[in-house]
Amino acid sequence: MKNYILLVIAIVLDLLIGDPVTSIHPVRLIGSLILKIEHFLYNKNLSKRFTGFIGVSISLGIVIIIFFFLYKLSCFIPYGKEIFSVLVFYSTIAIKDLAVHGMRIKKALDNSDILLARKNAGMILSRDVDNLSQEKIITGTVESISENSSDSIIAPVFFGLIFGPMGALTYRVINTMDAMWGYKNERYIDFGRTAAILDDVVNYIPARLTGLLICLVSGLNGWGSGKVAGNPLITTWKIMIRNHDKTASPNAGYPEAAMAGALGIQLGGEASYFGKIVSKPTIGDNKREPEVADISNSLRIIAVSVVLFLFAFGIIIVA
Repeated sequence: MKNYILLVIAIVLDLLIGDPVTSIHPVRLIGSLILKIEHFLYNKNLSKRFTGFIGVSISLGIVIIIFFFLYKLSCFIPYGKEIFSVLVFYSTIAIKDLAVHGMRIKKALDNSDILLARKNAGMILSRDVDNLSQEKIITGTVESISENSSDSIIAPVFFGLIFGPMGALTYRVINTMDAMWGYKNERYIDFGRTAAILDDVVNYIPARLTGLLICLVSGLNGWGSGKVAGNPLITTWKIMIRNHDKTASPNAGYPEAAMAGALGIQLGGEASYFGKIVSKPTIGDNKREPEVADISNSLRIIAVSVVLFLFAFGIIIVA
């Protein structure tokens, strides 16, 4: 119950303040640490898989040691442990930041400013954005919102509720290592293997939970799928089960497929990465054209999903 209350406070703090742009942000400090460890280990004359494993171990070890040191220090301050825990939870969650990025893209499209929309999309999409059409900007943004709703919201909240601030922070370290090392290119295919596998493991439950929450929320309102025939909840569930394996990640497909079903649009398809066209499987049914409103609707679905998750977990705790 204590973790639950502190997490709710952290979520409210995130909604009010958002993700502060500062070099001393814990996640940015963790990213700097991971980068330094990579520079130290990568050129060693050892197996890249082995040095990647060592890099993951060192990164986690250093962060855990620093956490416990600061946690112990906070005990000497009245309510220090609680304040420290809230700040750790707050640093691992990015609800407002995700919403702000999504709404910037929507606003640019509402104003028919395709160049600004592409620029804003480049801040959350890993693909090339210079020649993206409006439709591809919308679907790419929805995909990013769906995947990040698990990585940046549900997963840290899930581990925070179960294991406390140390659980949320450990998850964020693993997720950051995967974001920096988990590429399937020449440099990271071996070095980042441990980070990628570990990220897949820790996201196994949160990704599926996020997909389930989106399915449940889709039944509360027609959202975009109300424009097509069928019961929204059942349609969303069927599409998630059918298309969850259409992404390269074993986890990202669950929230993405569920969101495609909830909105009644089709995601995936061709995308350009570093100048190379990659043909990805499509997700969802192509029963209507994506609309700019799908961006804001996807954010609303995630917001209600978070509330539903916290409400359900609160009932379980009380019971």
